Amino acid sequence: MTISPEHFEHIAAAGNLLGHARYGDGPTPVLVMHDWLGDHTSFNATMSWLDGRTFTYVFVDLRGYGLSTDLTGDYTVDEIATDCLRLANHLGWSRFHVIGHSMTGMVTQRLAVDAPSRIASAIAVCPVSAAGNRLNPEALAFFSSTTNDDDALRRLFKFVSGGLSDVWVDRKVTQNRTTVSPACRARYLDMLVTTDFAAEVQGAEGVDTPFLVIVGDKDPGIDAAAMTQTFLAWHSNATLEVMPNCGHYPMQACPPYFATVIEAFLTHHSV
Repeated sequence: MTISPEHFEHIAAAGNLLGHARYGDGPTPVLVMHDWLGDHTSFNATMSWLDGRTFTYVFVDLRGYGLSTDLTGDYTVDEIATDCLRLANHLGWSRFHVIGHSMTGMVTQRLAVDAPSRIASAIAVCPVSAAGNRLNPEALAFFSSTTNDDDALRRLFKFVSGGLSDVWVDRKVTQNRTTVSPACRARYLDMLVTTDFAAEVQGAEGVDTPFLVIVGDKDPGIDAAAMTQTFLAWHSNATLEVMPNCGHYPMQACPPYFATVIEAFLTHHSV
């Protein structure tokens, strides 16, 4: 299945507007954010299975990534949320759904706290929560090494993927090195390990936002137990989906099923 050209376009960053890829022309808007290690193209395998007649998907590239490679900034959760709301305003979206993967899972919570009336629902995929990802010194040193050591990055992808092939791992390394600015890699890692606004989430109006939390049953770092203690504990309207035969990248490991799961949720909570 191929993506119809009339339903797919790339828009480079301009000024403070994030670059993004747009798919579909449906009435229901969905903003999609990528992980720490790759840009919006991490969702390419899923795009072909999405319903572009019902939904309009905008896959953003954060500052330093892909279509926003030359856009610099503070590289913080607050900045990402502000950038996403600015883009939504530019697109004329008064209310929309949001999807975040891994690093940007916490951004779905930031948006739900900052703009609860605008977020129709949120999907957090293999997410790091508002409590951040605290790493011991050895783990932090390893994660830091992946910003410039290809072999270390290869080991990380192999570990979190749930057993995907070496070909997949090599392509992910190439994706990272060609679409992620070296200047932002360590800065976003610092954001991941130091951010903590969990108390704010627990006491916020956005706690009622409908949340779907997706984890892969082969993800070694982010599992159902961790989600029970964070997203499901803090959000009164949250549900958990454990996807079989998936590691940290279910949108690549099981794209048709991933598309089916997210669109069933989005349809149920459509604006």
